[in-house]
Amino acid sequence: ENLSEMSNNASVPTSASNTPIAIDDDESPLETNSDPSLLPITSRHTSAVWSDFKRKRVGDVIKAECNHCSKLLAGGSKAGTTHLKDHIKICPKRVCQDLRQTRMFGTKKNLNDKNDTMTLAPYEFHQEDGRRDLAEMIILHEYPISMVEHIGFRKYSKTLQPGFKVPSRNTTRKDIMKRYELEKENVATLLRKAKGKIALTTDMWTADNQRKGYMAVTSHFIDNTWKLQSRIIRFLYVPAPHTAEVLADALKESIQSWNLDLRLSSITVDNCSTNDAMMEILKGVFPYGSLLLRGDFFHMRCCAHILNLIVQDGLSAVVSNGVQRIRDSVVFWTASDKRVQRFEQVAKQITPECSRKLALDCKTRWNSTYEMLSIATSYKEVFVVLSARNNLYKNPPTPEDWEKVEKICEHLEVFSKTTLSFSGTNYPTANLYFPKICALRIAISGWLLSPHDYVRKMADIMLQKYNKYWASVNGLMGVATILDPRYKMALIRFYFAKIFDEHDFEIEVRRISDLLRRLVDEYGSKMGKTQGSSNQQDFDLGSSSKSNEETFMQEFAEFLQQDKDSNCGEFKDDEYAKLVGELEEGFETCDIDSGTSGLCTE
Repeated sequence: ENLSEMSNNASVPTSASNTPIAIDDDESPLETNSDPSLLPITSRHTSAVWSDFKRKRVGDVIKAECNHCSKLLAGGSKAGTTHLKDHIKICPKRVCQDLRQTRMFGTKKNLNDKNDTMTLAPYEFHQEDGRRDLAEMIILHEYPISMVEHIGFRKYSKTLQPGFKVPSRNTTRKDIMKRYELEKENVATLLRKAKGKIALTTDMWTADNQRKGYMAVTSHFIDNTWKLQSRIIRFLYVPAPHTAEVLADALKESIQSWNLDLRLSSITVDNCSTNDAMMEILKGVFPYGSLLLRGDFFHMRCCAHILNLIVQDGLSAVVSNGVQRIRDSVVFWTASDKRVQRFEQVAKQITPECSRKLALDCKTRWNSTYEMLSIATSYKEVFVVLSARNNLYKNPPTPEDWEKVEKICEHLEVFSKTTLSFSGTNYPTANLYFPKICALRIAISGWLLSPHDYVRKMADIMLQKYNKYWASVNGLMGVATILDPRYKMALIRFYFAKIFDEHDFEIEVRRISDLLRRLVDEYGSKMGKTQGSSNQQDFDLGSSSKSNEETFMQEFAEFLQQDKDSNCGEFKDDEYAKLVGELEEGFETCDIDSGTSGLCTE
């Protein structure tokens, strides 16, 4: 009995016993599971991945079953564990438990919420992602490629992500070119999918540090969702001399490299004799049949640049010396921090309501000149006081200079607003162009009646420049206005009645209406349709009255109200609806030879 009792007691360990319980290496708690198909995880299964899998016999084959999604994978002794690790990375039902593989993310329910909600989410570092973002950063901010070899940058990168190996300069250069090729292919795909015409803008750019000339070429087009798209397609070095032939060859090569020969609607350039000669050369290179009206609108002049020429010519004729004295004064009082501080001290005492800082203009950009003059005139008393206190400040503006500049700035405000409208990058300006440019023409004509002789002289010079450059462009932009359902032909008649006498009024309105019909007929012929515009009803012509830009739209509404019964001078509603319907229907089915988007973009 004692031996039996001792044997029984030995088989039941007590809490005071220090004797370990021996368990066979091949045993596993899984053996107690009621599922007979489960196999034990033994000491031979050393990989950490087995904490997420069960070994299971399925028929004659051993499988590994995911603990999260129950998916069966190969689990035999020769299967390895790589495929199990790959599955765990993408398992949709696995919740990450290893804090070393998670990252704290801050999220907001809405943009106005000041409190961040911090959450843990799975995170996996990829070297290639870091290299891609590094190349993008250098491109966006124009950093030198050599920065990747700077000790400070490498130390900083190591602190942010110890696993990131900063690439060498040559590797980074390759990553940048790889990104360039990718973006180039994306632009090429976008251009291929666009069904309409493509307009181009180009300009020369000079690097300050190298004094080398570069040509930038930008494409503008309407995509298949009717959104305006603009993409730079070339930025290339052009060796001197920059003659018309050299520029034409560079631009032709850019166009042909993107296969845009048959898809051009227009090319917009700055107004200068070299560009004029360049466009004449290019006009003979590309097939007439592919251009709008056989190339009548192939060469477009930059509206903002023409505005600049008009204003610069007007200013130089009447106040060039005064503008130069104001410019010299701004240069003097912004030449050092001490002078700026002195100027601001006096300005706070004399003109405490003025807080704008002096700004020096760029001589080739009139709007910067306008800003410089408008700011300087608000400090004219400060300049007068400082001229008496500082012997080094010589040749300040005269009282006559200030009087002329103040009066001229009042008149040039309309040019400033128009320039801002023409410089819009996120919206098409064709529908805004015509009323703005007509309002300018009316304003300049009104200045001819000014009591100040210098204002009349400036207006006369501006008017000559206006008539020289915009007579033909008004036609195409007038067409864009007609296609705006808010205006149709009525706005053309409204403005032209203010600008022209009765005889010229009829001629100009007829010119734009005929241009529209020619464009529609050409578009229809390319679409395989006959518009039959010769049988359509001709326009009736009407008249209107005069006023200022801010009230023109209100006057136009009154004009329409007075004119609605006669419906004269515009397409009849059914005729207009038919025309627009044909244009929209054609755009949806047209091939690359269609020609509507050229009107929309420029």
